[in-house]
Amino acid sequence: MLTVDYEKCTGCGACVQRCPKRCISWTEREFGFRYPQIDKDACVNCGQCEKVCPIDKALEVSAEQKAYAAVHKDDEVLAKSTSGGAFTAIADAVFAQGGIVYGAAMLDGMQVKHIRTSGKDDFEGLRSSKYLQSDTGTTYQMVEQDLKQGKTVLYSGTPCQIDGLKNFLGKDYENLYTVDIVCHGVGSQAYFDKYMDYARERYGKIKALRFRSKEYAGWSCGGVVVVVDSSDCLKKIPYRDFDNYYYSYFLSGDIYRKSCYSCKYANTNRVGDFTLGDYWGVEALNLPLQTKNGCSLLLVNNRHAMLLLDEIESLDRVETTVEQAAHCNKQLNAPSKLMDSRQNRIGEYESMSGQQIQKEYLKNHRKTVVKGQLKALMPYKLKLLIRSARK
Repeated sequence: MLTVDYEKCTGCGACVQRCPKRCISWTEREFGFRYPQIDKDACVNCGQCEKVCPIDKALEVSAEQKAYAAVHKDDEVLAKSTSGGAFTAIADAVFAQGGIVYGAAMLDGMQVKHIRTSGKDDFEGLRSSKYLQSDTGTTYQMVEQDLKQGKTVLYSGTPCQIDGLKNFLGKDYENLYTVDIVCHGVGSQAYFDKYMDYARERYGKIKALRFRSKEYAGWSCGGVVVVVDSSDCLKKIPYRDFDNYYYSYFLSGDIYRKSCYSCKYANTNRVGDFTLGDYWGVEALNLPLQTKNGCSLLLVNNRHAMLLLDEIESLDRVETTVEQAAHCNKQLNAPSKLMDSRQNRIGEYESMSGQQIQKEYLKNHRKTVVKGQLKALMPYKLKLLIRSARK
């Protein structure tokens, strides 16, 4: 029987989905993060949950890893993507083979869950960042069924979710491709739900919330767009990371799952076939790429992934070194740092409403808000000069 280590458990869901007796359910702990809970009376000690749990298993290191700066050739795709559109290009290559793509989507009610898509029409919700932990649901079971039926499958998620999937499957499949993201850490759905209570009070009926939207802030961490469903039309409302406590505390690293601060995947030893993130600092490399509107960091971690990438014609890509890619991506060097302020955030979550937390945030972070407002007014070229001066 699995002993749940609350310091290390990533909540990938492999044990819940593999249990043949369905005696593992979820229970909430700090920040509302979910952890597996075993019904000992129903458990038959088959050992399947221990077998698929990835947290104490060593990672296999690839000797064939390559790094690229990549930008999608389609401006419309680039505009809708968080960074350079590489995920869309990889997904399109799988769809072209009649394949299936799994990834995180923000569904009605602002719930983030992994879903199965079988074509471009279903794919739209898988684009862009969702800065909270996705519920993998039964998607590992669905992937296994698709693979056994001979379908080509692409599964995207955090590294711990990809590791959970691979341990769940228990063997390699030539028709499976995986994408792990360069992850800072994850926020909880329950904590985000409390923020949404505040957001709905302020904005009204919210149809969508888009982190990292380029529509008003360009390629940066700062832009958020709320789409409000008013009585006669959909209305877009732009705001910035410094204006709301959820996004601000996410970027500062205060609200992640406990395991994120000791993450074994926060390095260049990757578990996915592909690794995707933002190629921060790419301008300093002076590559023959137009990167102003976004650039993907693309790590190709094995020959299996390289063969698929060679089929993709929709990306402009330039090879760099892995060291260059990791230079401005802290999560390719070490996990996020656990700060004392996280305990304050837990106390607020347990004792305050979303409206009260927002009020407290604005009162205690006036300098952050003013600094963010000034930064938002800076021209793009000036921001580049400041970044260069810091190096």
